[in-house]
Amino acid sequence: MSKPKIRISITTNIDTAEWGFGRRVIEAFCSKDSRLTPEYFDNNEAITKPFKGVADCEALWAPEVVIDAGANDRIITKWNSMWRRGKTIKCRADMHHTLLNQRGQLRPGWFTFDAAADKKVDWLGLFRQLCELAEPKFAVMHLFTDIEISGGAFGVGDDARIAQDDFITGAPAVALEQRGIPNLAWATFFGREYAAEVDAKKLRDNDFVIDEIDQGSLLILTPSLFDVADNFFLFSTRRVAAKKLFRPGMFRITNEPTF
Repeated sequence: MSKPKIRISITTNIDTAEWGFGRRVIEAFCSKDSRLTPEYFDNNEAITKPFKGVADCEALWAPEVVIDAGANDRIITKWNSMWRRGKTIKCRADMHHTLLNQRGQLRPGWFTFDAAADKKVDWLGLFRQLCELAEPKFAVMHLFTDIEISGGAFGVGDDARIAQDDFITGAPAVALEQRGIPNLAWATFFGREYAAEVDAKKLRDNDFVIDEIDQGSLLILTPSLFDVADNFFLFSTRRVAAKKLFRPGMFRITNEPTF
């Protein structure tokens, strides 16, 4: 049996490469709980550079790089950053920056964070703060256990497998655009482009917590994130009830795993 893991995924159109944004994101983790302070911060997948403080991360947050695209064509872009902890609380964050492709089209940024599940951390408070900073198109926070990550948990076949993978990873922008929202997480943030899909009054009338953050809506399914591990029946029941308050076809995963 694997240990429960918290996953935060945020897709955004704002300029994530801007250091003011990066500084506030890193500070959010450091101030929320000292055990979330990065131990290593880098632009390299190995993540071996020791973290020496927020200010020292400026040069590493979004360094400019030149990519040889062939035929004397070069692309100047911002490189991704990442950090990790090997100590308690073990975690890792990846920032894939917002960019313009060769056609001048905006490609959203994607921030992901994985952490060991520690009940002493105010995870919802952290997630709210990140949503306020990132102004997401779409964002989720969920606690994953073996019930939802096991093969075939949401059905067999390629469609079910891909939807499950998108749910577990948090679904980057390209997955959302091409395939749609995979599932409701314990906490799901719907940005302004989903405004017409969210009936806040109906959700509140059915005893769901839904908060307005800027021009988006944050839906929370049960009182505690750890209900997903400690009382999956409650969480599952509430997720089924919440989905009925959205239009048919809004979510690709329509069934619940057996447990």
